[in-house]
Amino acid sequence: MVRGIATFLLCFILIWQISAWQQALPGTRKQIKVQTQTRDPVVDFSRRDIFQQAVLASSILIAGPSSANAVTRAIGGAEEECRAAGNCLEIGEWDGAIGWSWGSRDRCDPSDPLCGTDGKLREEALTGESVPDVTNTVTHVIELTYSVGRGESGVLRMGMYGNDAKQSVEQFLLFMTKGLRSTSDLAFESGMGVETVPVAFTRGGILANIVPSQLLDFGIPLQSAAYARSRGLSKVSEAFMAQPRPSQVDEPLLRPHSVAGLISIPAKGLGWGGTGFENDDECFESSFQITAAPCPSMDKKEGRRVIGQLVDKESMSNLARLSTLPTKKGFKGVIPGQNAGPPLLKVSVTGVSVATTSA
Repeated sequence: MVRGIATFLLCFILIWQISAWQQALPGTRKQIKVQTQTRDPVVDFSRRDIFQQAVLASSILIAGPSSANAVTRAIGGAEEECRAAGNCLEIGEWDGAIGWSWGSRDRCDPSDPLCGTDGKLREEALTGESVPDVTNTVTHVIELTYSVGRGESGVLRMGMYGNDAKQSVEQFLLFMTKGLRSTSDLAFESGMGVETVPVAFTRGGILANIVPSQLLDFGIPLQSAAYARSRGLSKVSEAFMAQPRPSQVDEPLLRPHSVAGLISIPAKGLGWGGTGFENDDECFESSFQITAAPCPSMDKKEGRRVIGQLVDKESMSNLARLSTLPTKKGFKGVIPGQNAGPPLLKVSVTGVSVATTSA
């Protein structure tokens, strides 16, 4: 339906533009002017004619060369074939290249817990990998509850290495609860002419990106948007000031990203993820990640820091579920294996609590 409307509008615009060019040619302007002054119906007829031509042209394009091909496109067969071959762009299969796959009849319901990233139903629910071995003392357990879509919910319990990554964990605990401050305390006093709040995951934090079966990326896309929503505003005023990147953390690396279930932050600390070119409002967009499989590139290429791990089987099962959620794919097929993106269903953080362990 959407494709048909878009095709019709494109044809209509093209034919209208051609008509405008013809009217602009020498010898035609005078004729149009005379017809308009005498209220001759020729002008109205030409517009109806343009509309009819647009309908005819769009119907031909939508119908395609054959009904068999139309059925193939409707069920997504052509997209599947070109994505498997990695040549969607070369053969002109735009739906496959851009990733407009959800909604076709052979795709499972993304709200179904058995629906995977590939759009196929699994035979049974995922159980997840084994809980990682505890290599460092766990000092705090953060319980993060979330919802997927409208009905599904779950929990991730994260044990933090507070003794061996003290600076990083202290910073992380503030970020996950009451908020992290990186500006002068004067900015938070009334009468200073600015609006600002500590940056907190409980205020605007989301599951921002999924690399299927590899990792989850959590963060706050825009501090300004999170602040506006918390105040019931459509947008912030010019007086709003985002929290800048905090001071860099300098601590030894504790363990490699060699198993699923590890909590990872940028080596320099929170706010130093992403490309490094983000402004203050965007700098917490990629705050922390959770591995869903061994990710050696996070050690060698990205130089990230492990500061904790998931601590129970329920969390590992939920990690497996989240890491295989259907995603809003980018140009899959243009670059083979390019299938990461935000979750197709909204994943909302519903609560965060922290408990101190006896250790």
